[in-house]
Amino acid sequence: MNLPFGEIRNNLLIMKFSTADYSISSVLAAIRTHLDVIEEMGVTFLGAQTEIVAGPTPVFQPVPVVAQFEYTGKGDVKATLEKVYKLVWQGVVNSFPDETCWSQAKQAYSDFISAQADLLRARIEATKE
Repeated sequence: MNLPFGEIRNNLLIMKFSTADYSISSVLAAIRTHLDVIEEMGVTFLGAQTEIVAGPTPVFQPVPVVAQFEYTGKGDVKATLEKVYKLVWQGVVNSFPDETCWSQAKQAYSDFISAQADLLRARIEATKE
């Protein structure tokens, strides 16, 4: 099976999302949707985080949101983790907001980023004086 947004390494499933499309909260909400089923399959959710980008970055640069799962059961590791991959994406689809809510959230995030940029500009100007 092709995992375009993840990979299986030994008994680990590592899934990657982008903050350009999903917040960490939407990823966690998607996982929570099927967490009971995932645990019954012998898979432990190890956590999720945003990756830190090294060095200076533009005001807004999407970063990966990484979620990790570990297979602790008995049986076919790859087949089980592929099922978990599908379940998580099913959760993403089922918990993703409609277009209106999503666009409002994107606008609010854009306003937040713009306010951060204004604050940084003001701080730089204040230190020049």
